[in-house]
Amino acid sequence: MSSTDPFDRVRFTVRKVSWWQVALVVAVALALGTALALVAASVFLVVFPIIVIAGLAYRLFGGRRRATGTSGPEIIEAEYRVLSPEEAARADRDRWDADRRVR
Repeated sequence: MSSTDPFDRVRFTVRKVSWWQVALVVAVALALGTALALVAASVFLVVFPIIVIAGLAYRLFGGRRRATGTSGPEIIEAEYRVLSPEEAARADRDRWDADRRVR
């Protein structure tokens, strides 16, 4: 039987819940919360010292090795040329193909 009420599917019924059902839901929620807190605390107490020890070991013994042969920055020699605006425009135009993709 179809109804003409457009909100017919949205309706819900309110049921009376007894006190022991509420107590059971609260007890389960507290148990799950306590279990998750214990797992998080135990993981933190186990993993945090390992990360600290690994970080100290990396700081003391690891890391990048400094090159002993070079004492300063490495200089790369090159020749530079200043382009005129026409040359820069032509170089920019030649760099793009018809589909506007970089070659």
